[in-house]
Amino acid sequence: MHIASRLTIFLLAVVLFAPCIAAQQIDSGAHPGERIYVDAVVTSGPDGPPVENLQQRDFTIFDNGIPQTIASFEAIDSRHSQIAVIIVLDTLTENWRGLGTALTDIKRFLRANGGELRYPTTIDFVTAKGLEFKAGPSRDGKALSASLNSPAASTQPVEGDPGTYPPFQALAELIALERDKPGRKIILFISRGSAPALNPYSTTVNPYYHDSPTEIKLQELRLGIFGNIVQLTRQLSEGQITLYSIDPPDLGVGGMDDVFTKGVTHLKSSHDDANVAPVRSPDDVQWDDLAFRSVAVRSGGLALYSGNDLTASLRQCVSEAAPFYEISFDPMLTDDPNRYHQLKVEIAKPGLHARTRQGYYSQPWPGAQRAADTSEPANSSVPPLQEPALDIQEESEDTVKKLNPQIPTYVDMPLQQLVKLVPDLKSIQPSEDQKQLPAILKKAGHSVDVFIGNVGDLIADEDVTQQRLNADGKVKAKLRTRDDYLILHHGYEWGASSEYRMDKSGNRLGAIGLEKGYLVTAGYALNSISFGTDTQSQSNFRYLGDQKLGARDAFVLAFAQRPGEVTFSTVMRGTGIHETEMYTQGILWIDKNNFQILRLRSDLLEPNKEIRLNRATTDVSFSQVQLQNNPEPLWLPNDVTVFIEIANEKYRNLHHYTNYRRYQVAVKIGNSP
Repeated sequence: MHIASRLTIFLLAVVLFAPCIAAQQIDSGAHPGERIYVDAVVTSGPDGPPVENLQQRDFTIFDNGIPQTIASFEAIDSRHSQIAVIIVLDTLTENWRGLGTALTDIKRFLRANGGELRYPTTIDFVTAKGLEFKAGPSRDGKALSASLNSPAASTQPVEGDPGTYPPFQALAELIALERDKPGRKIILFISRGSAPALNPYSTTVNPYYHDSPTEIKLQELRLGIFGNIVQLTRQLSEGQITLYSIDPPDLGVGGMDDVFTKGVTHLKSSHDDANVAPVRSPDDVQWDDLAFRSVAVRSGGLALYSGNDLTASLRQCVSEAAPFYEISFDPMLTDDPNRYHQLKVEIAKPGLHARTRQGYYSQPWPGAQRAADTSEPANSSVPPLQEPALDIQEESEDTVKKLNPQIPTYVDMPLQQLVKLVPDLKSIQPSEDQKQLPAILKKAGHSVDVFIGNVGDLIADEDVTQQRLNADGKVKAKLRTRDDYLILHHGYEWGASSEYRMDKSGNRLGAIGLEKGYLVTAGYALNSISFGTDTQSQSNFRYLGDQKLGARDAFVLAFAQRPGEVTFSTVMRGTGIHETEMYTQGILWIDKNNFQILRLRSDLLEPNKEIRLNRATTDVSFSQVQLQNNPEPLWLPNDVTVFIEIANEKYRNLHHYTNYRRYQVAVKIGNSP
């Protein structure tokens, strides 16, 4: 759908700025750093094959227990997917005999089915030199197998903190290499050393640390591990990478007994049991949170104990690569970085289970800056890390920098603070959760869609009062005009570019009052279209609660546009040439019975210092209008108040619309002379 609309404001000092909706195709695609994408594998049991032919209606995705509106959905099968498989063999934590057995099983996997691999496959080894490329990518399993030689076992002990642990550093290097490549990547990491053998949390004196670590050292270590987890989670998600952790084959009964007696070296490949505790802050950090098994499960993969059949484990992991389902949703706007969000995907059909990555960490959003005088005390348990590195050897309290304070939007600021900014919310009954939000948005979007289809060309009587205000907001001068207000609907283009003021003879009027120092405002008749089904994705929403609006019961929502993404942007133009994009936030009151927008208040997302625009508030009240020969009533503005504060000058315009009717042009055809 192509939509164009424009709100035009003229200022005497030859400053013209026009909030507008550009006439362009609405982008419903990916929005890096904002929209959350999830790859879900659906099976009928722990070892069952992936299930295909599911529809979007079969899926519900939860963010911290709150159901989300699915923004995009795609079912991807093996024939139409771009998938790469990377097999990594850790040579540092296995003896020569174990490495030989593991390599034999890898070659058996590569040569199966005549050596025809389903996906391009690469083989890497982890050695004392780091991550070493060995073969691939190739679909020729026989050629890959023939190119592999038995690796030499390490003769040095493998030690280090989680971030400096050599196998983990190799994994971090591999993720960095693969994250920017297109398509989905499956990493099969074969390693017996899932976590460092030296545990600094132990009270036993450890030679590696020379002494028991102090509490300060442990605090730094937790902070570093948390930073690694945050960054690793982001890189796996952004790179569409799923990790599978596989223990190599056991070489005898002793090894098997060791697995069962320790009890912590194996996570079952069960959809119900393969969960690890979320790490919400450094205080939650455990020693094995950077273990390959933990990372694998969090990424949506499995942690497998191969027993005596590594080939079968490799085959199982690759079989899960496709089909899969790519789902996305738009999370709530936030300025709170590194806050953990737990993800869950549920399938409506009985007996089916979805496995996906278990969570994500929020990032600060563009345009949301926290003011010092309104900021809340930061949660001390969640440090504001800024792109933590995957090598905690360089991490310390000095290198973890705090982000700049941010201004919260209406969507994420505390309700008590929002009521102070919008006093009309004083009587609101706060909502307990966001469970109703998707349904409210869906039904309200449908109401706006119906309006768009029925509005056509209109004309109304308009009564405008333009005011110039003094510093304390009192009126120091005003001008009142009455005229006809024409709203033309040209295809899908409308707004101020096709909204005109006319005299009673039908002549188009200019910017009345501009020469006397007033602002001239127009273009409000159709501004509800920014909340239609196709355009809701350009804003973030929050269900604030319920409130009476006159005699009507209303849902109250906060919204905030997404900078750099919206087509409903505000463009401030000086002298008609210089342009500065602006974005809005505000409050919606939606009728509980018919889901029509009853009232819309919008404010700037943040002031614009460049043109000294401190405030631009628009408050629109809608009422029901029944037009002749129109089956459905239209909800159109009846009163609009616009308040502008720019360059230390204040202006207020009051618009009142009545007598809406269809606009028709009569053409008289006479006889030829």
